[in-house]
Amino acid sequence: MTDLGLYRHLDEMAPWNDRLQVLEVIGVSDEAPDVKTFTFRSDNQTWFRYRPGQFVTLELPTTEGPLMRTYTLSSSPSRPFSIAVTVKAQAGSLGTRWMFDNLKPGVHVKAYGPTGDFSLHSHPAAKYLFISAGSGVTPMMSMLRWLNDCAPWTDVGFVNCARKPEEIIFRKELELLGSRMPGLTLGFMIEERSSR
Repeated sequence: MTDLGLYRHLDEMAPWNDRLQVLEVIGVSDEAPDVKTFTFRSDNQTWFRYRPGQFVTLELPTTEGPLMRTYTLSSSPSRPFSIAVTVKAQAGSLGTRWMFDNLKPGVHVKAYGPTGDFSLHSHPAAKYLFISAGSGVTPMMSMLRWLNDCAPWTDVGFVNCARKPEEIIFRKELELLGSRMPGLTLGFMIEERSSR
């Protein structure tokens, strides 16, 4: 039985909206070579309301001036007190390079959103087929995390493609979810053998 008193504070907090928000980095984790997840919380005690698969725009304060960059949320709205974006470093990209070099716990950035229509909430179904490659896994991961929390019995086929085994983003978590979600069938497609 759930003690509703534990969640009463949510009624007193404002939900996140599409106007400017300031986010604080609360965690940075490595996911694969040149791939990091940046986790944020609101600096004004709001909770995050969005649909799995949506994206946000971050304003990055680089030395060349502010850069606006859009990233899909890899986190799940079923866990509303933080959001996360998972980013692959791109050669020559000022935005991702700035993030990798500067975003550390305690750093603040401006954010706009969430927005976007690529969500399973827009297309309810009894079965889903998720196909992704590289960092394109992020909206699928957001949706799969939501399904794990809210509808773990859903029939989901998930095919993830990568060049090498070590480049599979979220591999350990996907395998863990595969062992916990009875309706999840995972498939990994690898282009090259590992160099390790």
